[in-house]
Amino acid sequence: MTPVLLVSTEDRTRLHDLFRTFRRLGRLLVPSEEIYEAAGRVLRQLQAVHGYRLRQANSLTHEVLIALSARAIGGTVVTQSQRDFLAIQSIRPFKLSLV
Repeated sequence: MTPVLLVSTEDRTRLHDLFRTFRRLGRLLVPSEEIYEAAGRVLRQLQAVHGYRLRQANSLTHEVLIALSARAIGGTVVTQSQRDFLAIQSIRPFKLSLV
């Protein structure tokens, strides 16, 4: 997945407005301490079961946090990142929609 670069003032303003709207609607989700602890366990299992090299898989930590946060609220992760999210799902089930 390619990171999004916000280079223009207009892009930064749009993102700020989006966050402000999500905050006002109560739609921002911040992982809890329990989710961070569970993420550590999932990452260790991904390393043991699927052979992930955690020092080389920087985005995997973020993906695990996203999956576990969605699981905690009964949400569905919608993504194109099939390989990693299917591996995470094999360790800790959550709702996943691949596009």
